[in-house]
Amino acid sequence: MTLSLLGRAARYPAGLRDLGAGLYAWLQPNGELGESNAGLVVGDGESLLIDTLWDTRLTRRMLDAMRPHTANAPIRRLVNTHGDPDHCWGNQLLSGAEIIATRAGAADMLGEDPARLRLLAQGGRALGRVASRRLPLPGVAQMAGLGSYAGMLAAYDFSDVEVTPPTLTFDGKLELDIGTRKVELIEVGPAHTPGDLIVHALDEKVVFAADLMFVGVTPIIWVGPVENWLAGLDRIAQLQPKVVVPGHGPLTDLDGVMAMRSYWEFVAPAVRERLRAGMDAAAAARDILQSPEFASQPFVRWDAPERLVVNAEIIARNDGGLSGRVSAAERLRLIARMGQLSLELGGCR
Repeated sequence: MTLSLLGRAARYPAGLRDLGAGLYAWLQPNGELGESNAGLVVGDGESLLIDTLWDTRLTRRMLDAMRPHTANAPIRRLVNTHGDPDHCWGNQLLSGAEIIATRAGAADMLGEDPARLRLLAQGGRALGRVASRRLPLPGVAQMAGLGSYAGMLAAYDFSDVEVTPPTLTFDGKLELDIGTRKVELIEVGPAHTPGDLIVHALDEKVVFAADLMFVGVTPIIWVGPVENWLAGLDRIAQLQPKVVVPGHGPLTDLDGVMAMRSYWEFVAPAVRERLRAGMDAAAAARDILQSPEFASQPFVRWDAPERLVVNAEIIARNDGGLSGRVSAAERLRLIARMGQLSLELGGCR
């Protein structure tokens, strides 16, 4: 049995997928925490890499697999689709390349610290041991939740990561020539993060959608608003792609885009209805996940349903007039709540 990075049975093949005509997707099943995808556009004499991975070990493995295609078309440019570390912490292996991101994405990238994640991974294991003893301590459920999520970081090695920022930034849209191939970079954030972008390979009608698209995995919104995410999905649909490479999960098409849209179209009103009724965001998320209406939706089978806790918090935050990234302390609180709900739902992590 082939396992995912997080030790679960892989539901689709890992590695390099040939999309035809010099386009490739790098897939990491099953698309959960850190199991991010990347892409490659090979042109005449040069290539464009779309995202690196969460550590140098995984990025090096990917680059080695791509080498037969890049030996005569070196990677001269790298696009980071956003600032989350699982899409850019392998950048140092391509420090000689031009690294491109949106202006907001580049600033967001500099706010992430490998040392903080190393500590979180170590602390997660300790918290998990304390929580497993079921001691009657204040906050033990939150400790268990944080430990369950932070424990997944053990699949990654942040020990040698050097955050390597973009050398070129833009706002709105940027067109690239990759060895006579036309590629568009289209800013669609803030949504998942402050500086999201998608990559459109015009000649083959392929969109590398990054974390605007999750397939078989519940999406998570860290910045919002939801309306921007929906607008970004509409932008993808307008491009009429034949293939959509998600940031997490297997390859998809316009049906996958519509499925992602249906999640937000269901979740956002459901959260807001409960907030108006006086529930806090965490209670709203639990109530939705336990509702008959949610049980009848196709996305009830998606992995990591507990992410609805964060989604509800961010929707409430945006509706209250707040924007931008939450603080590091707030993010830890939300991760603990996700982990706690996951354990309650039986998703022993």
